[in-house]
Amino acid sequence: MAINATHYDYIPALPNAKKKRDRIVNAIIETPKASRHKYALMPEYGIIAFHDVLPEDLEWPYDYGFIPQTLAPDKDPVDILVVNRDGLFSGCLIQARVIGAIRETKDGVENDRLIAVPLPSPGTALATDSYTEISDLPQEVLEGIKSFLGRYSSEQGHAIKISAVVGAREAMKTITSGRRKFKKKKPQ
Repeated sequence: MAINATHYDYIPALPNAKKKRDRIVNAIIETPKASRHKYALMPEYGIIAFHDVLPEDLEWPYDYGFIPQTLAPDKDPVDILVVNRDGLFSGCLIQARVIGAIRETKDGVENDRLIAVPLPSPGTALATDSYTEISDLPQEVLEGIKSFLGRYSSEQGHAIKISAVVGAREAMKTITSGRRKFKKKKPQ
């Protein structure tokens, strides 16, 4: 018997149709920035559970999670990394602006990582407020993310190949595809 305590699958991928044009998505954070612990959604229970511990000198560089109501080729929801100065918490829902994606394969299966930034907060300026494309992200931040993803996956025993870094428009196609796959899989 499946138990679904939180019903993350009820949360739409896009807050509303207008937001799609603005590339704004709903993201659920699984693993917060600066954590050595990896958390992951357990869909059969509808909770985010402890998954494993990273090596002593490795931690998540930014908040990591998924876009609800999507399904990626690896059979998990589409992955998203939210570039944020301060970490959020596991299970946190955040509306974020997609700026691009890192196209990669893990053990030969497509496993893209979308890159997003938080929406601006009234009265508080964030360095990421003006980011609309992956090219707005400082190169050292992007290289740090790519390095982390490669090392983390290698430590887990997976073969990773980064094939490209793409802009926001291409990243949104990943979400569109993931939403279609989710709708086909989900029982009506």
